[in-house]
Amino acid sequence: MRRVAFVVFILGMFLLFFYLQYLPTEVSDISGKILNSRVVISGKVVSERIIYSGTRLLEIEGGIVVLCECDNSFLGKNVRVVGKIKEYNGKRQVLAEEVILERS
Repeated sequence: MRRVAFVVFILGMFLLFFYLQYLPTEVSDISGKILNSRVVISGKVVSERIIYSGTRLLEIEGGIVVLCECDNSFLGKNVRVVGKIKEYNGKRQVLAEEVILERS
């Protein structure tokens, strides 16, 4: 009986972890989305600005602003960004968790 309870406990913990780390949804516009929701955005970086050492502000096609803590320049490259929607000074932006360089 203890073994069954242990297996059920482990399966339950796994499902709970997966539920809490829900899969991000692919979007092309973040204006109507809920704050703090995880999203995936793909596109070409049209402008880039260094805010301070190690932090950049990227603008992706369509006017989506991404804040990333990255040292590499992505200007003119196609990227895929996984992150959360945040609001700063009344404007929505994506706080990047991961920036992936896509192959052309």
